Amino acid sequence: MDRHYEGAWAYSRFLTRGAAEAEDLVHEAFLLAFDRLAAGEEFAGDAGAWVRGTLRNLVKAWWREKRRLPRDVVQHLATLVERADEAPSLASRQELQAALDHCLGLLSAEDRELVARRYERGLRITEIAAELRRNAATVRVQLFRIRQALKLCVEGQLARGMGT
Repeated sequence: MDRHYEGAWAYSRFLTRGAAEAEDLVHEAFLLAFDRLAAGEEFAGDAGAWVRGTLRNLVKAWWREKRRLPRDVVQHLATLVERADEAPSLASRQELQAALDHCLGLLSAEDRELVARRYERGLRITEIAAELRRNAATVRVQLFRIRQALKLCVEGQLARGMGT
């Protein structure tokens, strides 16, 4: 399990966007793994895959219970969590990060600030709207358009092999 801890923590951190929450969920997943081993049960395949699957389920529950998000948002997050399990290799993740950094650099200062408020600071759309004295629907649409532009840019960067 030692060799899976760092990857499990990074996976959980990615899914929860918070170090404290990630740590708690990783510990819970490893406790379940140790309980399984103590009961004499073996892992059918890769223990790391089992831990990631367990984390995926724990994160789904965490989003529902701790964040009390609307059901449609929980479903969307569940889909993202499942996709994250199909994560690319470390080299591919590094290329992806380089492409994302490049594309973020192409955004206007206003768009970068909006992204920072939502994804770095973790503010809710209603909080951002209140800070900016805008309608929440307007902020939601702006963020949607920014995400779409980033997606197209990153895909273009990766297709050109310019992610690194």
